[in-house]
Amino acid sequence: MDKFIQDLRYAARSIIKNPSFAVVAIAALAIGIGANTAIFSVINSVLLKPLPYNDPQKLVMIWQDHRARGGPEQEWPTPSNFKDWRDQSRAFDHVVAMVGWGPTLTGDSDPQDLIAAGVSYDTFATLGVQPVLGRDFREEEDKAGAERVVILSNRLWKRNFGSDTGVIGRSIALSGESFTVIGVMPESFRFPIKPEPELFRTVIPVIPAGCQRDCSVLRVIGRIKSDATLESARADMSVLAASLAQLYPDANTGVGSTIVPLKEQIVGNQKPMFFALLGAVGLVLLIACANVANLQLARASSREREMAIRAALGAGRSRIVRQLMTESVLLAATGGALGLMLAYWLVDGLVALSPPGIPRLEEIRIDSRVLLFTFSTAVLTGLLFGLAPALRGSRTDLGNTLREGKGSSGVYRGHKLRAGLVVAEVSLALVVMTAAGLLVNSFVRLLSVDPGFKSAHILTASIVMPRARYPKDEQARQFHERLLDRLKALPDVESAGAILNLPLNGNNTDTNFVIEGRPRPAPGQRLAAWYSSVTTGYFDCMGIKLIRGRGFTDQDKPDGPQVVVVSESFARRFFGDEDGVGKRIGTGRDDKPTWREIVGVVGDVKHFALELDMRPNMYFPHSQISSRRMSIVLRVKGDPRKLTNLVRAELNGIDNQLALSSVQTMDEIVSSSVATQRFTLLLFALFAVIALLLVIIGIYGVISYAVSQRTHELGIRMALGADRSSVLRLVLGQGMALSGAGVGLGLAVSIALTRLMRSLLFQVSPTDVLTFSVISLFLITAALVACLIPARRATRVDPMVALRCE
Repeated sequence: MDKFIQDLRYAARSIIKNPSFAVVAIAALAIGIGANTAIFSVINSVLLKPLPYNDPQKLVMIWQDHRARGGPEQEWPTPSNFKDWRDQSRAFDHVVAMVGWGPTLTGDSDPQDLIAAGVSYDTFATLGVQPVLGRDFREEEDKAGAERVVILSNRLWKRNFGSDTGVIGRSIALSGESFTVIGVMPESFRFPIKPEPELFRTVIPVIPAGCQRDCSVLRVIGRIKSDATLESARADMSVLAASLAQLYPDANTGVGSTIVPLKEQIVGNQKPMFFALLGAVGLVLLIACANVANLQLARASSREREMAIRAALGAGRSRIVRQLMTESVLLAATGGALGLMLAYWLVDGLVALSPPGIPRLEEIRIDSRVLLFTFSTAVLTGLLFGLAPALRGSRTDLGNTLREGKGSSGVYRGHKLRAGLVVAEVSLALVVMTAAGLLVNSFVRLLSVDPGFKSAHILTASIVMPRARYPKDEQARQFHERLLDRLKALPDVESAGAILNLPLNGNNTDTNFVIEGRPRPAPGQRLAAWYSSVTTGYFDCMGIKLIRGRGFTDQDKPDGPQVVVVSESFARRFFGDEDGVGKRIGTGRDDKPTWREIVGVVGDVKHFALELDMRPNMYFPHSQISSRRMSIVLRVKGDPRKLTNLVRAELNGIDNQLALSSVQTMDEIVSSSVATQRFTLLLFALFAVIALLLVIIGIYGVISYAVSQRTHELGIRMALGADRSSVLRLVLGQGMALSGAGVGLGLAVSIALTRLMRSLLFQVSPTDVLTFSVISLFLITAALVACLIPARRATRVDPMVALRCE
């Protein structure tokens, strides 16, 4: 132990004597270790830590599988199927359901739309969480017509009720109805389904009475029995699905089940992004290690006489290696400590920049596992960059070194190793930069996608009309007509409209239909398409192209001929070369469908994401199919945001118990739809810039050191007649040879590794030739710039001074 402390003190003194070396080395390590720690803290919290529920590995999401019907593998279950799963499955202790609910909280303050959920009475017990105040739901409260009770989230309790413990038993007004508060959830509780609800009620009263076997609206979670496995649960559900298909052929033929572990469901689609980021930041750390190793080699060359004297005094090679390794580990530990401090700041920045879709965002923090990772990374980093210089520095020719003087025997010692490290740096940097370049290319292509509408100068906002205040559909229709008339009269408003589901909000609703004159599809093969209810003027306001026929007009009355407008992909898929305008489709009940005439075909609109394919869509006139939840859209002159207060005032002028929520411009919605891709791109770009700077420093250091070691040689060359351009080419050639070798090796590695990024790219091949060529050329140019400064210094060597010094 005494020897270790002695080595540590000597290492500290040695590092302090070389402050410029210490600052550069520690800074490079701090950046590399700090970035790795920050990314690992995100991966640890999001991907590695178990979910904060009781026995979380037994929790699964249960979906309907519609692949046999030409649909998705994960379709929301229907209320009837949920009840059958709950009552008949033998593999689960609990099967619980949840559905979105959007009440408006009214009271002393302005009306406020809440994100809420209807949940089965035993949902919290299934998760292993109980209210911190009050009680949980009871089974009799999860039935139609039951007493209206709610449980508050901790956030809502603090924000709207001032953390008042007396809130239990209080009545609150939600969408015009009175509810009794029976509980408050713990502050640490996080609901597994996003967006995070602020309020909970029982699920059965939320489901409309007519929404049963053909109504896909639920999310379902199951807890597998302790003596069952995931495989046995899947087998059990397969048998149950086959039984239901026989009992209800019209609704359940071709409907299977998909069971996904809850953790996989929550974080599964984020894995490629985070592991790609960890790989990129790991490469940055390796580049930093190579840089510090190069600095160590240069320093070792200048310390040859010191090492020779230590050897002459009896120090063995292992003793010298241990001393040099102690210095390396001390450097790494110092860099690790500073990197940990940097990581705290980076984690806060990552959380602030992260898009809303990142799961478990609120759980991200630096904990004991992250600290262990940082410590291990620092130690391994010290060993990694310190071993080669230590072994090189311990090999000393005592006679030559002591006879020739300081550093003279080591003109080319370690040159090949330092050159190899530069080649490795360049190749690693090319991998990171190529990945960033592919993401830039992908993002540019994503932004160039036509969403099917013109987003500029559009303000949007949502309004939810409670059925208790507007029990009749006619009242909802008249309200929206009145509001839109008032909004059209506002200054700078060019047009106005409303739609059930805004484009790119990630939500839409589908329904079955039949085409008049065609045979009724067999069970499990029924036609389906997404649909929205829109007002007159919506297509013009959004700039959606009318391809054939007409849009909706004021003549489309509730009691008039029923009409529908379809998207271009709908007409192409279901009518092919035929003109769909004038044809009729039937929606609603199979035995008595409502027949609607197709009066127009409009352009396709991206409803889910810019990178997803267009889907067949139908639009119904709001005058004939009204909705109590609509999003208004206003096309205005200038900045749309300036009209927010005027729109709210017009709403209050009609009904001051309604809330204006989700106020956004359409440009903001489009930007939010690519937030995850933008976040990934920004981090990769940051890592690429760091990698490039480290490479430039590394190349500059190697060439600069080579020039200083070859001063005598260059002086002789110039004394023998070599001009400055020859010396310039000589030095540049050395640097560009290393860079070229690094680029060649980096291209080979990039071609192999970027294939792993396929899921992160849009319309770009992971081996895109243009991207690889541009990044390679850019890196070579940067290397050339790094070589120019020492090369120009070499051309200014005075032959007489160089020869006289020698």
